[in-house]
Amino acid sequence: MPRILHTVDAFTAQPFAGNPAAVCVLEAAADPAWMQLVAREMNLAETAFLHPMEGGWSLRWFTPEVEVKLCGHATLASAHVLWETGVLQPDATARFHTLSGWLICRREGGWIEMDFPACPAEPCTPPAGLCGALGCDPVAVCRGETDCLVEVEGEHTLRALSPDFTALAKLPLRGVIVTCRSIAQEFDFISRFFAPAAGVNEDPVTGSAHCTLGPYWQAKLGRDDFTAFQASRRGGLVKLSVRGDRVILRGQAVMMSRVELQH
Repeated sequence: MPRILHTVDAFTAQPFAGNPAAVCVLEAAADPAWMQLVAREMNLAETAFLHPMEGGWSLRWFTPEVEVKLCGHATLASAHVLWETGVLQPDATARFHTLSGWLICRREGGWIEMDFPACPAEPCTPPAGLCGALGCDPVAVCRGETDCLVEVEGEHTLRALSPDFTALAKLPLRGVIVTCRSIAQEFDFISRFFAPAAGVNEDPVTGSAHCTLGPYWQAKLGRDDFTAFQASRRGGLVKLSVRGDRVILRGQAVMMSRVELQH
């Protein structure tokens, strides 16, 4: 049987925006080395591979360089593909078994709702070389399981960042989340995400980063519900709600292409 790859722009309602992900729906588990090669060939932030299993779908995510434990935009894209291709009925729940446990996706109007684990970060001393690599003086630095969260003084600083990716890649981190309050009334905060160590200098829209951003801004603002914008060149909208040890992420998606793998 041919192996089909769909590409989906996630966390956007407009084509050529948001975060593109490739999604490969398989009949059974595949060789991880092959999956890594496909992800390198696609050269997107993540390529998702899923196959049916008892209770739902097995789902794994690969950057061009490594397998990752949690990915929001490729999960959203995977659910979108299952619904758009008729594998799942429009009102069915998409259940994915992943390295981060079971993740649940549902359709709510024109939005896809994802139930993810919260990944809070604790205040820390900036890792050596972080501030120099970012080229800014942080307001606050926090450390999570895999990433550092850095708050900067304002939106101008955040948007003007031009990091030294070679230096960032040397830090013992998956990535660096940079955030600040938004000057636009429609957004509560904005962010950017850099992950050169994982083969992605700047990720366009990062669902997993919002699992850290949600608890951070909940503590700062005393609220549970947010509308956020990731200020990459492509840009993307994320709605999120913090519910105890879970973060509910909401985004939209656009199907972009379908290709058949020959190898």
